[in-house]
Amino acid sequence: MIRPVDKGYNKSNNNRKRGMYMRKPSALLAWKMLVLALPKGIGAFVIIVVGLSVSLPLSILLIGVPLLAGTLVLSRQMMVGEARFVEGWLEGKEYPAAPAAEESSAMGQGWKSWLMSVLKDGRSYRSILFGFLQLPIGIAAFTLAIVLPAVALSVLLSPLAQELSMRWFEFNLFADTWGLDRVTNWELTSTHRSWIAGGVGAVLTLLLPLMLRGLGRWYGAWIQAVAGPERVQPTEPDAMSMYNEDFSPFGMEQAEVLPFQSKRA
Repeated sequence: MIRPVDKGYNKSNNNRKRGMYMRKPSALLAWKMLVLALPKGIGAFVIIVVGLSVSLPLSILLIGVPLLAGTLVLSRQMMVGEARFVEGWLEGKEYPAAPAAEESSAMGQGWKSWLMSVLKDGRSYRSILFGFLQLPIGIAAFTLAIVLPAVALSVLLSPLAQELSMRWFEFNLFADTWGLDRVTNWELTSTHRSWIAGGVGAVLTLLLPLMLRGLGRWYGAWIQAVAGPERVQPTEPDAMSMYNEDFSPFGMEQAEVLPFQSKRA
């Protein structure tokens, strides 16, 4: 007897194999992405402001239309590149996917078709919004990416800072009781308070990867919202994907298997 193919088992096995290769988003790459958001925001803002300031007044003479299209293409490439980087980070990849050649086919047909494709593409106009808003969002992301690790590390090193301050400068960093004498009856010295601060810094250091991933997801949500979905391009069916989807040209799951009857010649 021929056993029919169990589709549920194969699909669960494929999902399990794909899940083995999915990794958690890296906190270090999230920090890098947040830090680089500021220079990218400055570049996008400069391109949009200078490009629109030059191309829009010259559009009366029709010279500004190609300049406007070039400005939209540059800003759109920056937006799409950042969206690909964010998508790769969310999928746990170390490097973003290679950008697709979107302009090669249009440029091969002529500059008129290229110009019309740029002006008709909705992503070109969303890139203007990206260029204006990426700068303040990049400033906020850069500030949090620098301040959070600096605060966690400085609070973690509070006992060392207290010791060096007392020995070298004879200055007590933790002279203030913080109101702990009113809450408890413990007689805490400045050294004890420095170790309490160091414990708080240790907790912040342990929570730092979670905070960076949370900020990275927040930043990624903004990029994906402004970039929009990718344009779907028709592709040919892959034989391997058809095999993974339990494609059978003979329809074995629907055919009835009859017992073999032997006949003598």
